[in-house]
Amino acid sequence: MGRLQRDYAGAVAPVSTFLHVLYRHGLTMGIFACLTAWLLATPAVFWDAMAYFSANPAKYALALLAILGFFYVVLLRKGLTLNRLQGMWVAYLLYISIVEELAFRLFLPLILDSSTGLIQAVVLSNLLFAGLHYFTLRWKWQNCLFAFVGGIGLSRLLDNSGDLVLVILVHFVATFLNTPSQPGAVKEVRAVTSEG
Repeated sequence: MGRLQRDYAGAVAPVSTFLHVLYRHGLTMGIFACLTAWLLATPAVFWDAMAYFSANPAKYALALLAILGFFYVVLLRKGLTLNRLQGMWVAYLLYISIVEELAFRLFLPLILDSSTGLIQAVVLSNLLFAGLHYFTLRWKWQNCLFAFVGGIGLSRLLDNSGDLVLVILVHFVATFLNTPSQPGAVKEVRAVTSEG
């Protein structure tokens, strides 16, 4: 069934197309980000986390271009078809990196902090992050464990740096390296021509 999901049987449907990922994972995480933003209701938190970006957006634009160049090289080396759908997949990975970082690294821990304390809030937020991937992408539990540990690492990076955009870019690269193309992507056989 590919990298995105566990094996399925019976009434359990696979996550086997880009559209499945969009409505199962993208829609769920987008709604969750909006819900946590609404529950937090303090926009100052968001603007504080965006301060480094606001001070020097050109630096982040260059970083994004460098990342996209790296992705291009990886895709070429893997022999994956470079087309509009692949571009949409990369845009989706950026979208999902943004909404997941907003929801699970910024908003939810702050919502939970008042009742649990910050460390417990971060752990609970990342447990929910990993658990949602089990249901939305039908990952194996082992993959969810890696998502949990990765989420803790991203939470730590946000705490140390205070730079939300940096954390989003790190998430973006990690997500691309895990799933560089949409489910069911067909490898294009590239003919190598040589002139004699």
